[in-house]
Amino acid sequence: MGFFKKLFGGAAVAGTAVATAKVVERVKENNPDGVGDVNQDGRVDYKDYVEETKKAAQELYSETSDKVKDAAPEVTEKVTSAVGTAKEKVSDVVGDIKENAGGYFDQAKDKLEDVKDSLQDKFDDVKNDFQDKVAEVKDELQDNAGDLKEEVRETVEEVREEIRE
Repeated sequence: MGFFKKLFGGAAVAGTAVATAKVVERVKENNPDGVGDVNQDGRVDYKDYVEETKKAAQELYSETSDKVKDAAPEVTEKVTSAVGTAKEKVSDVVGDIKENAGGYFDQAKDKLEDVKDSLQDKFDDVKNDFQDKVAEVKDELQDNAGDLKEEVRETVEEVREEIRE
């Protein structure tokens, strides 16, 4: 259980950092000349930054949601295939046992081992796919970490300056 907890915890932290970097990047893309008076109150202040950040986060959430929806059938297909294979093999084992209960326990045991091995292989494939995705997120996070730190620092400085005015 500890391995999966660490794996998912690390993925969550990496995902949050990447998402934050993407939101900051989108705010800059949407406002190449800097954030303006979004709420039309006659001044550019932290409220305008909050609105632009909210808008950028909503845009990115929508885009990410679409990507997940596109990828979901592939994952569902893999799981369905693994379950179907397991059902077929278990059904074969049950049929053999019913027909030849006395002399085929060893064969049934072998087939159950095959089922276990097949499921383990499918699990390993899914696990490897997941680890690859986590590694991609980690690599992207590492690529963007310096930029993110600088962008966050600049944004904080801008907000501080706006508050001081």
